[in-house]
Amino acid sequence: MSQKKDFNDFLLEKKADAEVSKELNNKLGSTGTHFVDQVGSNQGVQINQANQFPQQFQQLLGQLKNQAQTQQQQTDGQVSQAIQQAVDALSQAQQSIQANQVFYQMNQLLDQSTKQLQQLNQQSQQAQQQQQQQQQQQQAQQQQQGQLQ
Repeated sequence: MSQKKDFNDFLLEKKADAEVSKELNNKLGSTGTHFVDQVGSNQGVQINQANQFPQQFQQLLGQLKNQAQTQQQQTDGQVSQAIQQAVDALSQAQQSIQANQVFYQMNQLLDQSTKQLQQLNQQSQQAQQQQQQQQQQQQAQQQQQGQLQ
């Protein structure tokens, strides 16, 4: 608020200076007219420039605001893209983990099946050996009986 008041005071001072220069111009007459006119016109230029400063400042402020908004939108877009990429990567990782779990379970089932098959083979071999032993025993008994008769 004090800055605005100071600026208004400045404008009032410049207007007062312009009025003083006009009075001096009238009092000096034609000899000093050129100098006083030059000083008065310079003060007029300064007043115009002082009036333009707030407008230029507002324009610059508006441009900076627009730039900041544009950069914020770009940053938001980049952050959204990075988040989406991270979500996609996590999804792919989860799918890979699930696929690995299925593969691991299949390997476990294959191992169990292989062990069961080996056990069945051993049981089959044992059964064959027992059958061969029984056949040998029967043949031996038959031979003994044949010899006894």
